[in-house]
Amino acid sequence: MLNKISVKNFRSIRSADLELAPITVFYGPTASGKSSLLYAPLVLRNFVTNPGQSVNAFFNLGFMDLGGFEACIFDHSISKSIEISLSGEIKGEKLFYGVSFSKDSAVITAGLGDFRMKGEVPLPYPLNQTFAFEFSEGEEEYTVNWTGLASTVIPKQASDISQQKAQSLAARLNQTSELLNSLDIAPHRRGFFKPQYTTTTLSTLPTSEDEVASIIINNQYLAARISHYARKICDRDFRAQNVPGTQQFKFQTTDINSGIPVDVVNDGYGINQVMYLWAKILRTEVRTELIEEPESHLHPSIVRNFAHNLSVLVEEKDQEKQVMLATHSADFVASLLVAVSEGILPSSHIRCYLSEKSGSATTFQPQKVNDDGQIEGGLTAFVESQMQDLKSLFGIS
Repeated sequence: MLNKISVKNFRSIRSADLELAPITVFYGPTASGKSSLLYAPLVLRNFVTNPGQSVNAFFNLGFMDLGGFEACIFDHSISKSIEISLSGEIKGEKLFYGVSFSKDSAVITAGLGDFRMKGEVPLPYPLNQTFAFEFSEGEEEYTVNWTGLASTVIPKQASDISQQKAQSLAARLNQTSELLNSLDIAPHRRGFFKPQYTTTTLSTLPTSEDEVASIIINNQYLAARISHYARKICDRDFRAQNVPGTQQFKFQTTDINSGIPVDVVNDGYGINQVMYLWAKILRTEVRTELIEEPESHLHPSIVRNFAHNLSVLVEEKDQEKQVMLATHSADFVASLLVAVSEGILPSSHIRCYLSEKSGSATTFQPQKVNDDGQIEGGLTAFVESQMQDLKSLFGIS
């Protein structure tokens, strides 16, 4: 799980250093920088996936091209660097990975526990450099040879036991890439808009309807898991069915009250959204799901059910799921807070940040949640405009 993100000079974010939780919520006015915080780790992921690209390519997220380095650097000041880093934990190991991007080079930093490795490379970077570091654990000493992405480890005193320990250490160091490869996003543009699908090749960050459809088709258990949550959230059963005599599949929902089946594309845009979102969240290879406005096109009752079930999911120990989301919905945030008050979600497992613009720079103010589900500030970010309208209506100065 990720436990910290640091971002500098990326879009409107001059500097942000934020603690994360199983559920981390960013809310605030439109265009205040919430989505930028979600996009930053994907830029870092692009570098890990393929460092041999031009710097501008790292800012093409697939579902959205942010316009390259000059478009994304804070205040378009190309003399600065864009810095993005993540800290997290896998199997009890504390891991760190970060990159500082300039126009034609990058400084990479990675670490395991208190051990840090750092190197500067050109961009594009064909992985043709090796940096050597000394590492000691107990009485054992090793040389770590690191390319910026992967490590090999050589013991100072070779033996069968030290060689085995060296291989184990290399595996532990190389988990840093796993932090990033287990990231996924459900962007604004989402849903299933065709009556039938065939499988397609997946990109490194599958977000198109054909890719997500392929994920469902190729996983014999995923449709049933989506259906499990769809029943609880919107009273729907969900199925992926092979069209007889073809290699095509169609997605159907059945209203469990009426028993009438329909194709997902014909069952309302909100229901369509729910199926897509849970297909993304439940992908087995995904640990951290980033979601833009999960409440889009959903009735408030569905929003509440969605938030409740999300809270239940992240607390299931065998799932190892984490969610970071940007929202404009007071209902969604309030439903998460209700889950805290009911003891479903510990207050330490949710972090809320109010995103605001000060001049051209985004700030993220932490909003503390207590054990009763009460949030610091009382969701004033959502009710401020309504309060202004009421004051005007009743002539209150």
